Amino acid sequence: AGAGLSFLFVFVMLFVVHRFFVPERDYVFRPLEGARVHVGLTAFNDEACIGEAVRDFKARSEVHRVVVVDNNSTDQTREEALAAGADAVVVETTPGYGACCMRALEEAAEGADVVVLCEGDLTFSAGDIPKFLAYLENCDLVLGTRATQELRETRTQMDWLINPANQIVAKLIQFRFWGTRLTDVGCTYRAMRVESYRRLKDRLWVTGNHFSPHMYMEALKLRMRVIEIPVVFRHRGGFSKGVGSNKWKAARVALRMLGLLYRS
Repeated sequence: AGAGLSFLFVFVMLFVVHRFFVPERDYVFRPLEGARVHVGLTAFNDEACIGEAVRDFKARSEVHRVVVVDNNSTDQTREEALAAGADAVVVETTPGYGACCMRALEEAAEGADVVVLCEGDLTFSAGDIPKFLAYLENCDLVLGTRATQELRETRTQMDWLINPANQIVAKLIQFRFWGTRLTDVGCTYRAMRVESYRRLKDRLWVTGNHFSPHMYMEALKLRMRVIEIPVVFRHRGGFSKGVGSNKWKAARVALRMLGLLYRS
């Protein structure tokens, strides 16, 4: 009986009472015809794949500029990126995934209308750019999700444990910011209107692997229009420097993500 009453209380709070505190929001449409789209690729010791990643994005007619941010690589990442046609390669000396992402957003936003953030390890496809732009006409920030099985290769880090655990943490964040559907907390691939990024950038501070949810949680605090779309997720080139398939590291990152949620 106690468990049943507890479940009923939580259900009413989440699905009934909480809705009274969610402001209504109307549909908007802001066309992006002629928008300048710049891509920021993060890289760390990615000489085996950064060249192909740069060529993939440079081949898209929607993309006007590709910037690679090298997070203190000790291999030939910079040289491979330039040889592949990157418009610029800059070095972010502060170590950490979040630090590299923030620098990539800042560099790519210069002179752009839309900034796309992605990793340079070939896990994501430039072919998804049109999807991001289509939804960005109605939103401020469009997030990719790797949770759609039909778009995911079998040999990726989204395995039997990390995939469902990832979705559970995403749903906890969704409960906190009711009204935005979330299924993925660790997908780097995302696109944002530059004017929205300018509003958001001073609120970004996480330099570690829990940067991805931090970025969109701060956007949600500003009541930005955030939506998630399925993207292709492939087996990465080279070796993973992030969470990868390391379950203990993934657990530590998940706890940091929940810490962000607790403080929000």
